[in-house]
Amino acid sequence: MNIRKAQEKDIKTMEKICIETAPPALQKDERTREITLQTYHKFYTRASLENCFVAVDEQDEAVGYILCAPDYETYLAEFRQTELRKIFRLHPLKGIYAYGESLTQKLYAKAFPAHLHIDILEPYHRMGLGTALMEALKAHLKEQHCKGIFLSVGKANTGAVAFYQSQNFKILKTIGGAHLMGCSL
Repeated sequence: MNIRKAQEKDIKTMEKICIETAPPALQKDERTREITLQTYHKFYTRASLENCFVAVDEQDEAVGYILCAPDYETYLAEFRQTELRKIFRLHPLKGIYAYGESLTQKLYAKAFPAHLHIDILEPYHRMGLGTALMEALKAHLKEQHCKGIFLSVGKANTGAVAFYQSQNFKILKTIGGAHLMGCSL
């Protein structure tokens, strides 16, 4: 296994990973899958691919990724203009939810301007790929003088919460069923 910067050639495989690792409710039909991709994937590979990394197998095929928007204000403005409009056209109520989710970082954006999304295919779990992807991203963000990273994770996802805590993320606040977490760099 190897970690490298994501490339254009990885995008379709990364989209498949996004859908395959999503909860069943987010992959149930074509429209829902497109909303999932617009919400959690398309912005990063469209506007921020240089800040994304993939874990690849021996054939250089992506088996996991970490996506990142290094600046919240830029992300929010661009996401609202492009992906959010598409989500609203597909399903207005999902658009309201996606917009609300995009605002969760606003309170913490000064201390934690970057945010991430990470997915690894199930057969490649517990191989250290999450840690390696996180280390690659943190080193990249430090080079850009980024102060911190933010993420949101379901509080019932105890394995993910424990992983993020092992990566020095702290719970900043819990809203509904989600922990808002931050890591200083």
